[in-house]
Amino acid sequence: MQSQSKPITISILIPVYNVADYVEECLNSILAQIDDNAEIIVMNDASTDNSWEMLQTYQTNQKVTLVQAPHNRGLSGTRNALLPLATNQYVWFIDSDDAMHDGAYTKVVNALTSMDVDMLGGNYMAWRGDNKRPKKAFVGPANQIMNNDSLQFIKNIVENNSNHVWNKIYKRSVIKDIGFQEGKKFEDIYYMTDLSKVIKNFAFIDYPLIDYRERQGSIVQTLDKKYVDDYLGAFLYRVNHLKANLGEDPSFQNYLHYKTYNRYAGLVKKLKDNQQLDMLNYLKDHFNIKFDHIYRCIGQQIGWIRYQKLGFKHRQTEKILSQ
Repeated sequence: MQSQSKPITISILIPVYNVADYVEECLNSILAQIDDNAEIIVMNDASTDNSWEMLQTYQTNQKVTLVQAPHNRGLSGTRNALLPLATNQYVWFIDSDDAMHDGAYTKVVNALTSMDVDMLGGNYMAWRGDNKRPKKAFVGPANQIMNNDSLQFIKNIVENNSNHVWNKIYKRSVIKDIGFQEGKKFEDIYYMTDLSKVIKNFAFIDYPLIDYRERQGSIVQTLDKKYVDDYLGAFLYRVNHLKANLGEDPSFQNYLHYKTYNRYAGLVKKLKDNQQLDMLNYLKDHFNIKFDHIYRCIGQQIGWIRYQKLGFKHRQTEKILSQ
């Protein structure tokens, strides 16, 4: 392992919007762990609740910088506005309704000290009510530097379905020229695709970094036209933007198409179960030709059982959309 002699410095960037019930717990979980080599920068995205008032209690804390956005820009816009304010070597985006898992900061610093990587990822805890469940967020060995040749990073993300931004720490110099797509839901999926084209190496540690709060009313719940556009658009974006490199690895191309069509079939079933017939018609008119083409590009190299199961899903999907 290649170690770093200088102290690891981390900028923790936190967008805040209408999270008065959670933001104090988020900040306290971080302040309880960090040392003088970390800074916290919080931007209030024109909250309409008392989030900003809650933040004032941290105004005198030298480790916390509070910023008031001039107007509401959404999660992606706020993250983009926070990044130029960061001054440290690494950047960690944390959502204001989540918490830093106990012991995560020390684990991250130790890992980055021993491994000079562009990105370090870890596991997380799914948090609903009083229950927390561990979630694995990578495949392969932990505590090992992996080079991002032959699309190794995005292969890991696709296989594990871990597109989250907040369980990863990034070298600031590497991500300074990529941003989050503003005005879109599922911005993390778009970001992971763009990130895969700029990082040279990466590593994972087998430890939860974030307690991810699963709460009703979050932006990932509503199945409307924007949900469908942004969700399916994110996976089409990935396929299209990696197309130039996929030819070098036909096996991964096949697997990516397989996983992408599975996402589409899953959404069709979800809309059917929700009895959202209007959205099924919208999806059929705007996306079915594109995803049917992806399905027909998938070969039996994915394995006979997977291929048979996918064929069944395709027939079920076509049956639902024909009703």
